[in-house]
Amino acid sequence: MTSPLTITEFSSQMNNDIQQIQQLTQQWINLWSPKDKPFTGEGFEQIFATGENEILVFDNFDGSVVVLHSLQEYLDTWVPVMQQSAYWEIALEDNLNITLNGDLAVTTFSFAGGGRSKDGQDYKLRQYGTHVWKRINERWRLVHEHLTVG
Repeated sequence: MTSPLTITEFSSQMNNDIQQIQQLTQQWINLWSPKDKPFTGEGFEQIFATGENEILVFDNFDGSVVVLHSLQEYLDTWVPVMQQSAYWEIALEDNLNITLNGDLAVTTFSFAGGGRSKDGQDYKLRQYGTHVWKRINERWRLVHEHLTVG
């Protein structure tokens, strides 16, 4: 049986968790910002839970709602879409909010950016997002993503 954490230990653990989730969120932004390199989807396995039906994603991309249930579905959906871009980059706006509760965390945020298609058309994008994180085997993993075009 483990002993309860002291206030100092609890505060340190919360700060560590917040820092990890901030880093993972920035890693997610970086993966979605390939700039002029091809978007391969490599790296998302370090962020998302990877088992079948372990994630749930909602995105109102292109006027319809995309619902995905696995990392493979996520990659199968977004890699072909993103490979149509010659350049793509997004950045978090200054509103990342992290709420922790034990082995669950929720982040809310918005990002803006855009790019250019391979045929030269420019695109701008702003989305609002919610991520739900779960500590799995001592690592924070993304289990739910909800993005809405703003």
